[in-house]
Amino acid sequence: MGKSLQILSMGWLFLVQLGWPQSREIRLIAGGDLMIGSWVIDVVRREGMDYPFHQIRSLLKGADVVFANLEAPFTTEGQPFPKQYTFKVPPDLVGVLQAGGINLVSLANNHIMDYGETGLRHTLAVLDEKGIYYAGAGMNLQQARQPAVLTIGERTIGFLAYSLTFPQEFWATDSTAGACFPHHQFVYQDVRQLKQKTDWVIVSCHWGQELKSHPKPYQVQLAHRLIDAGADLVLGHHPHVIQGIEIYRGRPIVYSLGNFIFGSYSENARVSMLLEFTLKSPPEYELTIIPIRVYNKEVEFQPTPLRGQERRDFLAHLIQLSRELNLYEVVISSDGKLRYMNNSRNLKHKVN
Repeated sequence: MGKSLQILSMGWLFLVQLGWPQSREIRLIAGGDLMIGSWVIDVVRREGMDYPFHQIRSLLKGADVVFANLEAPFTTEGQPFPKQYTFKVPPDLVGVLQAGGINLVSLANNHIMDYGETGLRHTLAVLDEKGIYYAGAGMNLQQARQPAVLTIGERTIGFLAYSLTFPQEFWATDSTAGACFPHHQFVYQDVRQLKQKTDWVIVSCHWGQELKSHPKPYQVQLAHRLIDAGADLVLGHHPHVIQGIEIYRGRPIVYSLGNFIFGSYSENARVSMLLEFTLKSPPEYELTIIPIRVYNKEVEFQPTPLRGQERRDFLAHLIQLSRELNLYEVVISSDGKLRYMNNSRNLKHKVN
C-alpha cells in the first residue's frame, strides 16, 4: 500500500496520502472515558437512554464511528476487586451506547476487570449481542490482542487497544482474562500486521497519570513507535483531563481526550473534548476539536459544547499544551480545525 506525505504550499502539514481508493468521506468522533454506572444509572432510567446526548446529538449525527473508552463492565454479578474504586453497570444500560451511536469501544483500562472474569465475560456477551465493536481485553492474552475491524464502504478500519495502568493483576496472560498490556514482544508486530490488512489503523492507549495535563516520556516514546509501526491515529485516555495533541510523521497523537460521560461529581474534571477525525476523498484527513463541559454539578452527565469565551480559552489552553509537543506550529481556528504549520518562525500560537 503506497504512502506519501503531502505538504500544502502554504505550509500546512494537513493531508496524509495513504493510497486509499476514492470514496465518500468517513467521520469518526472520539470521546474519552465513559463510565455510566453510579449516579448515572438513576438519571438515565428516569430521563431515558438518550439523555446524556441531548446537547451533542447534532455533533454525533451521521458519524460512521463513535468511539469511547468503556470504563466499567456490564454486569450485575462477580466479586469486586479489592481497590478504592470499583465500577459496574447494569447490562441493559448498553442502551445508552446505542442511543448515542457509540459503536466502537476500548476495553483496555484499569476498571474493566473490577468484577473479575465474570464481569468481563458478561461485558463481551453484551457488546457482541448489540453489535458494538471492541478491542483491548479478552479471556486470555491472545483474545485481548485481537483487533476490531470495521468495514465502511470500500475501506476498512483496524482498531487495537492497550492499557498501561495498574493493577497489574488486570493484565491478561496466556491463561488469565484481562486487558491487553502492550508488551514489546508483540505490540508493534500486531500494528504492522493490521496495517497490511486494513486501510486505516487506530490505536487506543489507557496511560499516563490522573489529573496531569502533560504526557510522560514513556507515552511519547510508545506513541511514536506505534506510528512508526503503521498506526494512523493514536487516542489516549485515563488522566480525566485533556493533554496536548502531537503531529508525528503527519499522524495525530491525542494524548488524553479527558472525560466523556463519567459517573462522578469530580471538581477536577470540568472541561474536555471530542475529536472529529474525518477521512476525506481524495485521501486526506481533517481534525476538528469539539470542546465540551463535563462538570457534572452543572451538566448532570450531559456533555455540553463550550461556547464564547469559555470555548476560546479552552482552545488557547490546548494550543499551549500542544506547543510543547510539536516541532512546528499548531494552530486551532475558531471552528476547532487543527492545522500543523511548518513555518513557525513567522507565526504565533493563537486561536484565529
